[in-house]
Amino acid sequence: MKKKVLVTSFYNRQVVGPSLKRLSEHAQVILGQEKRVLTEDEILGRLDGIDAVIAAEEPYNERVFEPAPQLAMIARDGVGLDSIDLEAATKYGVIVNNAPVVHESVADLALGLIIAAVRKVHIGDIGMRSGAWTARDMYLCPDVNGMTLGLLGFGNVARALAKRAVGFDMEVVAFDPFVDKISAEALGVRLVEFNELLARSDVLSIHAPLTPKTHKIINARTIAKMKEGAYIVNTARGGLIDEPALIEALQSWKLAGAGLDVVNNEPPKPDNPLFKLDNVTFTPHVGSDTTGTFAKVYDSAVTDILLLFAGEKPRHVTNPEVFKHQRFRELK
Repeated sequence: MKKKVLVTSFYNRQVVGPSLKRLSEHAQVILGQEKRVLTEDEILGRLDGIDAVIAAEEPYNERVFEPAPQLAMIARDGVGLDSIDLEAATKYGVIVNNAPVVHESVADLALGLIIAAVRKVHIGDIGMRSGAWTARDMYLCPDVNGMTLGLLGFGNVARALAKRAVGFDMEVVAFDPFVDKISAEALGVRLVEFNELLARSDVLSIHAPLTPKTHKIINARTIAKMKEGAYIVNTARGGLIDEPALIEALQSWKLAGAGLDVVNNEPPKPDNPLFKLDNVTFTPHVGSDTTGTFAKVYDSAVTDILLLFAGEKPRHVTNPEVFKHQRFRELK
């Protein structure tokens, strides 16, 4: 009997079709129909008899794992894992892997948001549409070249962004307690302490994972340590920023602008106060939403699932201690 794979990820089916076809040759593929993240109760009702999931950001926790003993793998359609309880997954013998192939496209968007925020692209668009062609003072802005870019976190996305920023003659500094100085300097990046990062950055680009320690790491206290007229760009997770503090800083022009691909609550409500601010440029959590990255993500997920079904260890496993579980002792 074929293994069953549930696909709750709602990437464009045409783009990821070749990978799903490859998977269907070895497993029964069950496609979710919702073009949104499932709730906890919804995912609970769909895991009966399921061996693996290509997952979006629906929650996976002990309540979900306990009644789904057949579930052996969650393959995330990206890199973020904040919706998955890794400790519970390991306890129940569920491999959690991600697809670390999204960094180039996310870095492209981060750079685009930097340019959009600093060069007032959104304000220029509004002005152009309203006939304010001669309101040149409204469009006046600093140069991007020569600015100091601060990277909060120095993982794959931040490293890809650093390469691009150097091409814009930006000075790049980063804070990441888990990265060594030599690897940063190889990319022309200087590691600094957190407070220095805040004080030096003309643009602060956020690339940290969302954890209890990093939740709302950008808040009223940390924003107060930033330069007057600095910018914030976030392509990581909305929960890294205290949104009311960000709104206040943007309204008072302590911060000159922001570029946000993510917000606290997704999808945001239409009355989110951020939407009233002209000095914010938004994208709807689309950092990895390119046809090339879609295809790479699914190819990675399908390859790892098929490795598991063939009795081999998948790649990109984020909870490797799970291999101590009795169900995986025979894996090669």
